[in-house]
Amino acid sequence: MADIPLRGKLIIQVGPSAADSFTLRLSDTEGWVIGRSDNKSSYEPDVDLGRYNALSRGVSRRHAALVRYHGRLHIIDLSSANGTFVNGERLKPETPHKLQDGDKLLLGNFNLTFTHVE
Repeated sequence: MADIPLRGKLIIQVGPSAADSFTLRLSDTEGWVIGRSDNKSSYEPDVDLGRYNALSRGVSRRHAALVRYHGRLHIIDLSSANGTFVNGERLKPETPHKLQDGDKLLLGNFNLTFTHVE
């Protein structure tokens, strides 16, 4: 697998169809918070998984962040209650982990797949 460069787009697949995906332009910002909104809080993360039953699947409001770090895209678990896993390995909270094209992420019990496109 190759590192994800900080150009092009990142497609985050959250379900079985193409309609169940988010596209992030990698040149637009320094980072994005992934989590869920709900009716008990006014907080809205950059990548909102709330409409995909994220609460029942163990996703925190502020679960993880995608950030630029040392010239590459990394994910950081934001001390979430149910953890962030990359390819089956649980991440240490608040510690950047370099992402690679095709990595499979698990936020609590919520599966995500990242694909880079130019």
